Amino acid sequence: MKTITSHNNKTPAHYKNVAFSVLFDAIALLRRLYLCVFMQGVVLCANSYSWQVASEAQSYLRKRGIDAELENIDNGWYPDGSRFVKLGPKVRGSNVFVIHNTIVGRPDQANYDLFLIADALKRANDQGFTACPTYFVSRGDKRDEGSVPIPAKLYADLLQTAGGVKLQKVITIHVHADQVEGFFDISCDNVPTLSLFGWYIKNMLFKEYFDHGMQANNLVVLAPDKGSTNLARKAAAYLRLPLCLRPKVRTEFQDRQGEVTTEDVQLSHKIQGRDVLIFDDILDTGTTLVQASDDLVERYGARSVWLFPTHLVLSPKVVSGLPDEAEEKIAQARSKPRVVTTNSIFRDQAYLSRLPWLHAVLSVGPLIGESIYRQVTAQSVCDLYKHPEEFESLLGEFADFNSKL
Repeated sequence: MKTITSHNNKTPAHYKNVAFSVLFDAIALLRRLYLCVFMQGVVLCANSYSWQVASEAQSYLRKRGIDAELENIDNGWYPDGSRFVKLGPKVRGSNVFVIHNTIVGRPDQANYDLFLIADALKRANDQGFTACPTYFVSRGDKRDEGSVPIPAKLYADLLQTAGGVKLQKVITIHVHADQVEGFFDISCDNVPTLSLFGWYIKNMLFKEYFDHGMQANNLVVLAPDKGSTNLARKAAAYLRLPLCLRPKVRTEFQDRQGEVTTEDVQLSHKIQGRDVLIFDDILDTGTTLVQASDDLVERYGARSVWLFPTHLVLSPKVVSGLPDEAEEKIAQARSKPRVVTTNSIFRDQAYLSRLPWLHAVLSVGPLIGESIYRQVTAQSVCDLYKHPEEFESLLGEFADFNSKL
């Protein structure tokens, strides 16, 4: 007759710890449910050029169980060229989130509009509000030479002055430098887009590779310059792909707005026959990325080059002072790079449809929506970028992508 012995060596203290853990999780869940049911109404405010992103964020929130309302902000011009904004009635007594997009070539107007909206909310709303600029329109986040300002710091100061104590938080998308978060005296969440691009790469663009475990042999992540190395490392680790480094040296700017040239060096990983993925915060003049793309295909044998800039700036020639439009430069690139970007900057569909190299435009609405959801349900927003796979799983269930294919 066999004797059955117990190998359960767990002590009473272990079960006590488990019980406390379950209790704390239950309390946290009840708190979130309470906030969802009894909190003040959530209102998303947006002006004319921010309406699309706000609508997408509202749709995402409603799928997540938050009955967010959408309120229009009237904006226009006085006869002398000054800007005018007016809030709707729903902002009174509500938990307000201002979804604010930007306009290419007119960053000053977009910034000033947000300052006016913040000042109006300071006077009209007694519950406080959160500003959600999808693109932090303020180039210059450090003093790299004498006698120059720090525009990003000034932007943060002006926004906080306009909103006063009613401005409780800022949520923005993929700022150029992490120190920008420290320019604010209030909480500022810099939400990255890696999980958004990662979902699209795994489930749409290179689905066959990932489904069959072939991604590491066919794809590689490239850092085109020193500034993008950290982002490239995160992308390679997240997607489980090899990393390739291509350091460069920038020449001095000519007349402050000249071309940026690069000095090529040897790549740190073999990329022959692979599809190369390049992640960056903005695509503006296109010089750096086009040079890198041509080198990769012509000199190193890359199969194709895919660019993933969060913000599709593409400054017009009249603004940048460069001889060629960025759109033309990319279209004429010998390597024929393809671009997947987001709608963090307002672009009309007619403009997007005439860009032959543009593969898809992904909505940042779910990113903004999930950040708002976590704020109103007292959850950590940091998990969006510390654990991108968490948000990636939500995208497949709740998000509706507005993509141009």
